[in-house]
Amino acid sequence: MRIAIMGSGAVGAHVGAWLQAAGHEVGFVARGAHLAALREQGLVIEHPQHPLVLPQVRATDQPADLGVADLVVLAVKLWDTEAAAVQMAPLLGPATRVLSLQNGIDSLDLLGRHLPPGQLRGGVIYVSTVIDRPGVIRSPGGMSLVVADAAAGDPVMADFAASAARMPGLAVKLSDDIRQAIWEKFVTLTALSAATSLLRARMGAILAHPETRALQRQLVDEAVAVAAACGVVLRAGLAEEVMKKLAAMPPQFRSSMSEDLERGRPLELAWLSGRVHALGQERGVPTPAHTTAYRALVLYSQGGAVG
Repeated sequence: MRIAIMGSGAVGAHVGAWLQAAGHEVGFVARGAHLAALREQGLVIEHPQHPLVLPQVRATDQPADLGVADLVVLAVKLWDTEAAAVQMAPLLGPATRVLSLQNGIDSLDLLGRHLPPGQLRGGVIYVSTVIDRPGVIRSPGGMSLVVADAAAGDPVMADFAASAARMPGLAVKLSDDIRQAIWEKFVTLTALSAATSLLRARMGAILAHPETRALQRQLVDEAVAVAAACGVVLRAGLAEEVMKKLAAMPPQFRSSMSEDLERGRPLELAWLSGRVHALGQERGVPTPAHTTAYRALVLYSQGGAVG
């Protein structure tokens, strides 16, 4: 397949690297020093179990350079969603599919303002990655899984999933209920992002102390309650599953939002704890932990130092 990665930061580059290693023709849309490094030295994935080195990758800051793709993987931050939807127009043909691996629950609605809804596919990714330095993506290990919309047997999505057999560093699963999968990721991510950012701590330390472990569970429970109030039917026992999933992560694991906070970058706060807070107010569901996280971090949401 011809695949374009729209937003080749830590997540997009990780996915695109493994798709290229699996034999697909991949083009990376990137910018700045990261783009320069991709062009000059290729792409490196530093991972304790599955390192990967691609000496050459096709990278550009102009989507038109890549031509029409079979699949566009969208991995930009949420505040760039609508701009990216406009910029990706040269990548789209009538049979192109756009797979969003963005955080939160709002991506498809934002994209649908600019792109044909029939070509959009929802998805989520579970992975911890960061741009360690331009051209180099670092991961502590742990889960690396994409869950994508099966879309009633869509052949493009089926081909994408079949790639998993050739990607030891990235698993792919198709779902017949992608809305539920997106909300399950939302529950997990909002709780993880709030705790690691608010506490400036990693998962091992948070779960090792009874008070911060209780906060982590409260964040999970609040997001589950908001989902129920929004009419989303989640699996019984999901909160326990999420806590077990967090406990199984490497102790040094933390959210990308906490990485962004530390580096003075903008935060996806409004679409994570801010979204739980807003939905809680709208639906009459108390969300004291997420509300506190949102209000405590909001001064940092545009990036840079405060004070």
